Amino acid sequence: MKAIRLLLALAVAGTAAWAEMRTERLAEGEESSWLRNVAFAYDDAEGEAAVGELSLNLGNDPLGVKYYDVPLALWREFAAAESKGKFYGERIREKYERTYGPEREEMFDSPLPTEEKVDVSAAFNEECEGVVLRAIEQSRHSIYIAAYAFTRTRIAKALLEAHERGVRVELKMDADQAKHPGAERIIAMFQKAGIPVTIIHTHGDYAAMHNKFMVFDMRGVVTGSYNYTTQAQVVNWENLVWLRSDVVAELYKRAWDAIVSDEM
Repeated sequence: MKAIRLLLALAVAGTAAWAEMRTERLAEGEESSWLRNVAFAYDDAEGEAAVGELSLNLGNDPLGVKYYDVPLALWREFAAAESKGKFYGERIREKYERTYGPEREEMFDSPLPTEEKVDVSAAFNEECEGVVLRAIEQSRHSIYIAAYAFTRTRIAKALLEAHERGVRVELKMDADQAKHPGAERIIAMFQKAGIPVTIIHTHGDYAAMHNKFMVFDMRGVVTGSYNYTTQAQVVNWENLVWLRSDVVAELYKRAWDAIVSDEM
């Protein structure tokens, strides 16, 4: 089965902001030394059925925690509870999806267009590596890589060959995945060759630098579910697209530039 090429219009719409945001905070004197800056933001137009985001700082942690889809009714109970700490521990702490530190939208304002026509190659499963290798081979100036997992030696060698012929190659990779023995070998190969490698640390037990994309010559992007691993190549169900567009490449490069480690 061969990769599919097609021409399509890539439409991107931003997430609509809540129309009537309201923020409530605990009254002065109701916070404690380990529950600080407690606030609840929700869409006031939804009335008593609203859900919102509960944000707070735990102890001396400056980054803060945010809980999502918390019912307004629960916030009212929390605000009225005699023991805020006990209520938080029993009714909130492990009950709702949460994130640590700032949201990505606070760190990177996606410069997305409403519509862009792009030339696309689509690939699936075992086809994916061939598309990646072809894009690397055709590159003449630069390759910027954001990798969640990277253990595939064949792709690494193609990037080393591109570097040797004068292509600027740079890699950013998730810190936890970089500890894999296969990834450690590839990182060592890149560093020995002089290819810059940046390890991205994220704050939170389940947070990750989860991107999988490469930007080629500021003219195209390869991206999809496909990690640069043998597991992805021979076992997983995967997809990948090669987007040929200067505009899309610029967007992905700006996103790549914005990828930095969280303050720990």
